[in-house]
Amino acid sequence: MKTLKKLNNPYLPAIIGTVALLILGQCLSKGFLSMNNISSILMTTSILTLASIGQAAVIISGNSGLDMSVGAIMSMTALFGPMINVGSGVASFILMIPAVMLMGAVVGAINGTGVQMLKVVPLVMTLIMSNVVDGFSIMVTKGQPSVMVGKELQGISKTLVGPLRILPTVVLIVLILLEVLFLRRSRYGRSLFLAGNNRNAANLCGINSKKIIILAYVFGGAMAGFAGLMLVGYAGTAQMNMASSYTMLSVAAVVIGGTKLTGGKGTFIGGALGALVLVLITNILQALNMAAGLRSLIQGIILIVILMMNSRAPKLRQ
Repeated sequence: MKTLKKLNNPYLPAIIGTVALLILGQCLSKGFLSMNNISSILMTTSILTLASIGQAAVIISGNSGLDMSVGAIMSMTALFGPMINVGSGVASFILMIPAVMLMGAVVGAINGTGVQMLKVVPLVMTLIMSNVVDGFSIMVTKGQPSVMVGKELQGISKTLVGPLRILPTVVLIVLILLEVLFLRRSRYGRSLFLAGNNRNAANLCGINSKKIIILAYVFGGAMAGFAGLMLVGYAGTAQMNMASSYTMLSVAAVVIGGTKLTGGKGTFIGGALGALVLVLITNILQALNMAAGLRSLIQGIILIVILMMNSRAPKLRQ
């Protein structure tokens, strides 16, 4: 029985995929496992992990929940986050994090309210909000963003101790705390799983499913806002729609990590492992010197296959 449980571990496909891709990458490029490249991979993975954490919460909430506004929120906070200026650079940087998380949370609250109160299909609601957020960003910047990224914000991508960088270390700590305290140990986390599995059963247990699910969208938006700020700090410059690809990547990452699109089952750590797999795939394609268009084509095919395989899984009911 123990052996069977190990084989059914939701992390297993992502772990096997990671090991296989690391070996393949080293075979294709001798410097693939160099400390500089591994550090860069971890940095990119950390940003995608932040987006995936929020996406996982939305998907776990059930009812075919998907947040298609993740990329738009990240692009918005990447543009507006560095604009916060309250004097010294350190003070501005400290204020940026809650500010961009609040911006994302507002969008998430609108998404959740539309899905739960107005009964709009989650895919439709979040796609609409994605367009609204993009339109707002264009209106404010007039399509020509001019953002100065401060050295404090850019410092997140610099070496801290040896090969470790600040962001991957912080994300790892946040990830473990959220997984243990928020998703597994808290009353809210247990309620979220129950609502995602069977909403009627959750309501019969005295759980306010609507409130639980709206908060999942709020959390997803806040994490996307944080991810956008980290992205611009790493890139060092802001552009319109710079995070558009993160929407589907965040979905694919949590699915690879064992989260079911039908809801009620998933983990944040699994999303992080899935993010690592996707980043490794991108790095291998780049190591092969593929044209950008061909890389996008292959990545798209991989995402389609992953989502098709997941959609065939039977819906979990408890």
